[in-house]
Amino acid sequence: MSKSKLEPKTKKRIKIGISIGVLLLLLILILLFSFCGENPFGKPTLTIETPQKISLSETDEITLDVTISSFGEAKYPAASMSIVFDPSKLEFIGIEEGNVFIRNDGGEIEQRLPDWSCNPTQCNKTGKINIMYLDTTGGKNAFDKDLLAKDDNVVLRLKFRLRGSLRKGDVCDLVFEDAVFAASDETQSLAMTTGTLNVRNGKIVIGD
Repeated sequence: MSKSKLEPKTKKRIKIGISIGVLLLLLILILLFSFCGENPFGKPTLTIETPQKISLSETDEITLDVTISSFGEAKYPAASMSIVFDPSKLEFIGIEEGNVFIRNDGGEIEQRLPDWSCNPTQCNKTGKINIMYLDTTGGKNAFDKDLLAKDDNVVLRLKFRLRGSLRKGDVCDLVFEDAVFAASDETQSLAMTTGTLNVRNGKIVIGD
């Protein structure tokens, strides 16, 4: 068989091989993102962690972690998030502290937990959880990537109670409407609106 007849087949095999290689690489990246909970492309991701199915007989408070995968190089003296939920199915109780520290420059200890501001009564009226942290010291109590540990990345925790209107199979979505970690230099802020902060919504699924 002549060389001219072999070349097209060889080129076709090379193209197929390259395509398969690209698909495998994308699959690996997707799996890393799914199982490690981290963004393979490096962009910080704020996540409402979805729990296992909840029983209708569950009368205790349900707690969901809100985690952050990473921070940028800046310091973040302010942070806020708005999360939409259905108050006819869930009662929002409030927030609990997480394990992500802020700086405590000038204090006796180098780090402390942030004091988040939230009004549960108003949240249940509007169906929107508005949460805010503001460092009034000019940056001495800011979020900092150096204080973020890989296994200690819970920014805060959301507490809910199931309402009597829920039925088996119901899904209660918890959707980020807005989220930002604000830096003194606005160009270094992490925000949904600018695409510098990814978010992953959560949900509560009702089982038996």
